[in-house]
Amino acid sequence: MLKVFIATTCLVVLASSAGGGELADARQGVLPVPSGTRGIGRKTLQWTDSARFEPLAPDRRNRELVVDIWYPAEPRTGPVAQYINFAAFDQALGTTGLRSLLGAPAADLVRAGGVQTHAIEGAPFARRVNRSPVLIFSHGMGTVTQLYTAQIEDLVSHGYIVVAITHPYDAWLTTFPDGRFIPFERNRREAAGNSEEEQIAYENTRVEWWANDIRFVLNELASQSQNRSAAKPFAGHLDLQRVGAFGHSVGGRAAARACQLDGRLRACADQDGVARMIPFYVNERGSGMDQPFLLIERQRTTPPTDDELRQMGLTRLEALGLVGQLRAQRDAALGATGGSYRVVLDFSQTDHMSFSDLPMLQARDSSEAAVRTRVFRVTSTYTRAFFDKALRGMKAPLLDGEAKLEFVDLVQRYPRAPFRKDPAPK
Repeated sequence: MLKVFIATTCLVVLASSAGGGELADARQGVLPVPSGTRGIGRKTLQWTDSARFEPLAPDRRNRELVVDIWYPAEPRTGPVAQYINFAAFDQALGTTGLRSLLGAPAADLVRAGGVQTHAIEGAPFARRVNRSPVLIFSHGMGTVTQLYTAQIEDLVSHGYIVVAITHPYDAWLTTFPDGRFIPFERNRREAAGNSEEEQIAYENTRVEWWANDIRFVLNELASQSQNRSAAKPFAGHLDLQRVGAFGHSVGGRAAARACQLDGRLRACADQDGVARMIPFYVNERGSGMDQPFLLIERQRTTPPTDDELRQMGLTRLEALGLVGQLRAQRDAALGATGGSYRVVLDFSQTDHMSFSDLPMLQARDSSEAAVRTRVFRVTSTYTRAFFDKALRGMKAPLLDGEAKLEFVDLVQRYPRAPFRKDPAPK
């Protein structure tokens, strides 16, 4: 069997070559001001799923999650939500822990308190908002939820409640409100093997696990939605008839899988999370999901070199055939939904972490920070436009071909499947 290089962007390029004012003060370490009008509150909670045991825990305890709930809030003075608990990183991982995640300059900036959120810890819910649509978010493998603060804050400033999950053992560090912490689990990942097939197989098991984390969180939100209290300012304001899921990288694939498993999720978005060009897999009946779906991804614009082809074990002709096969599978998946969009970003001016704060935190000067902030505005704007359309019934000219922002090469629309597919098994 042909060896398939995990970075299939090389193959995409080969096929293509064969025929196929607010940012003026952007500077290193400054998170962009949210573009909406709502104030932002945040609450961190710890939930236990009594129906599942944690296979990675030495004592086989029940699965535990940390969730950060960001919500529209009254604009008022109060304790600003901390960006990252750097003291916990120092305690758990030593002085190099935060640097390993962020890089040295950005880590030092965070440690010195130079990165500020726009959220107030535990602020009262916005008085003029009755119920808000809910988005459940999953981070990328080996990252942390806090690295997506700018994107989450921007969504909340437009009236969404965002419930961001930290997936223990797969986050760089999970810090619980009770003071415990769990670092990234390396041993089983390394034991899974280094080939593409082995890595995809391992990640697929985590995708399934994370998808069930999303479903558990949705169950927990439903059970707590009516219990209003000062300790949970968002309770009573959750519109659980308008719920979506989204995520970055492996988290994006988990969001897609959760949509396949749970019809309560009305829309899902995947930010650069694909395996062999495919964001999710259809079942043997050709069923994908009944909900609307968004894929935002990057596409390389330079063809693979001869050395890269040798590493993949492919001739150029074989690579072209493989690309055609992968594209057909991707299009079949995106076509087997309740209507999909594929947004392709300019490869040369974006990177895999462009959906997070990391490129902005690592900018070397104000000019670089301005460009990276503009990129962030594009990725967050397309994500919000999708959920505005899918959950709020708003028009989406960016998705429907009436406009296009910079750094975007292509917006491709897949209409709703002509008939309802068989649902994925529960």
